[in-house]
Amino acid sequence: MCCDGTVAMVKSDTITQDVGNQLVDQVVKTWNINECWLYCIDFLGQVENELQYRVKFSIPTRRKPVPRSTASVFFTIRTSDEEAVVQYTLEAHRLIHDPEKTVFREKWLKDIISTKDMMMDEITF
Repeated sequence: MCCDGTVAMVKSDTITQDVGNQLVDQVVKTWNINECWLYCIDFLGQVENELQYRVKFSIPTRRKPVPRSTASVFFTIRTSDEEAVVQYTLEAHRLIHDPEKTVFREKWLKDIISTKDMMMDEITF
């Protein structure tokens, strides 16, 4: 990561699954979100010149260590250019964000979780 909080540029030919994972982690660490959010990064696969990752967020508590709902952010690292290009989109959304241009909002994660919780409340088993 650069000293100003932005993500360091990485040459496309140096991107591996592990390097991509570290790059996604660097982006997430630049986001100004509460430390109560925990996340895991899953490698979803590679399609042509794109590596795809899912970052799953949740807020486990002592009373509920397994959260009822999670919020996912999907990352794509495109390696077809000289510099790798990182983009992400939120679960159930279509807008593609550039980490260098978009300020991530914690509210987006909260909205996804609250929507899922409302849906779960409506379903009876």
